[in-house]
Amino acid sequence: MIHSVQQMKFELLATIKEFGGNFQEWYVGIAAEPLATMTQHHGVDREQDIWIYKQALTFHACRTVQTYFLEKLSTDGTRVSRGQEDMDCVYMFKKSARTTP
Repeated sequence: MIHSVQQMKFELLATIKEFGGNFQEWYVGIAAEPLATMTQHHGVDREQDIWIYKQALTFHACRTVQTYFLEKLSTDGTRVSRGQEDMDCVYMFKKSARTTP
């Protein structure tokens, strides 16, 4: 399902509120294959860690969401300034001893 920028912000913020922690305990990224990126690159355990991803219409929409979380809320994350249009998902996970930002 494709989400608007506002829907994605709302759902990511709701996840942070539900599972707690300060914003710096969360990592926000952009990827074409968010599940593979989280598990293979960041070491997220899909069963034990807290994670979420949402698909946008465009890469630009994902950048808008990521910029909001990185700049306004000070979450962790590597800013993605360039990408293919298939990089249309914003993902977020709560960092743990298992994960690598």
